[in-house]
Amino acid sequence: MHRVIIKGEAVSVECYSDYKYAQRPNVFTFKGKTHRVKKILKQWREESGDFFVVEDEEGKRYTLFYEEKEDIWKIKEK
Repeated sequence: MHRVIIKGEAVSVECYSDYKYAQRPNVFTFKGKTHRVKKILKQWREESGDFFVVEDEEGKRYTLFYEEKEDIWKIKEK
């Protein structure tokens, strides 16, 4: 599990990893609440890392980004 502070909020991500780390996020904690990833709506890779647009169990959407070089997760609310 990795933690990063964004706008004063801690973000923790638990992910599925097989042949590489951060293949698919499963659960994340943001603003003190744990969210289970219901669906991955979109994912792509850029030079800096992997991006995932996810929907949680309440239907809220977030963009999770694993920045490989820094070994941190970042989040953006949709």
